[in-house]
Amino acid sequence: MLVLGLLLVGLGLLLVWWTQRAQRELGLPAGRVVYVDDMGPAQTLARPLYDPRLGLVGKPDYMVEQGEALIPVEVKTGHTPTEPYPGHVYQLVAYGLLIRRVLGRPSPYGLLRYPEATFRVEFTPALTDELLAILAAMRTDEARGDVRRSHQHPARCRACGFRDICDQRLA
Repeated sequence: MLVLGLLLVGLGLLLVWWTQRAQRELGLPAGRVVYVDDMGPAQTLARPLYDPRLGLVGKPDYMVEQGEALIPVEVKTGHTPTEPYPGHVYQLVAYGLLIRRVLGRPSPYGLLRYPEATFRVEFTPALTDELLAILAAMRTDEARGDVRRSHQHPARCRACGFRDICDQRLA
């Protein structure tokens, strides 16, 4: 019985060590992983976060619980920039806003994880106001119905969900 108890304790410690190591390798902050977008065992969100007032919906790649706070983590592939891309920052800020509005939990910052670097993004009131202004401008453009392409990058067009119906596509 003692041997079985020691074996179970040893396996438990090994599992804790392995989980913490995997969390560090993924660039996740300390805390309990409460959501993984790949439908793993930490899955707790049944559906995406949605705020009908803002018309905003999304799911971060990971959410880590630190006390009462939930920290969204977004993992990006490809080139690691010297500073995070603005679109990625606003995406992360949107997750923080959704966490606060939909789940009623604080979300003071988030992490953008690129292959070779992780950037911490503080969710300041100014950054949240910028996001809300962008969302308002997008709604205005959408209502206007005559939105012109804002770039000259064929790769962006190839990745766009509207490419099949767009008369301005480059690729």
